[in-house]
Amino acid sequence: MTVHTAYRWRKQMIWGIVMIAAGAVLLLDQIELIQLEFNLAQLWRYWPWLLVISGVIKMIPPTTAKHFSNGLWEIFFAGWWYVSFNRIWGVGFGETWPALLIAWGVCLMLRPLLDNIHASIKEQA
Repeated sequence: MTVHTAYRWRKQMIWGIVMIAAGAVLLLDQIELIQLEFNLAQLWRYWPWLLVISGVIKMIPPTTAKHFSNGLWEIFFAGWWYVSFNRIWGVGFGETWPALLIAWGVCLMLRPLLDNIHASIKEQA
């Protein structure tokens, strides 16, 4: 099995589990077995967690350097968005946007290192 095939299967499995869990909770709310305070405006604040899940999926081995760095970027971006949107620590988008440049630079620097690590792992196998 190739890395891309394993990644595709893992991605489908994780997103399938997330959809089943979300559907089950909403169904239980609809049939009044549980009571949710479902407010779409409040729920919107937590969408970056979907990016965190996506990023973690990309980083779980077996993976490639590209998937790993993309996953790292998605997790950082989700955290940045959440902090900026909710003004955690009293900072918003206007003050924190340079952090995106820093994270982008870190990912650019990590990519060749990760490529070398993955290449040496392939040679050992």
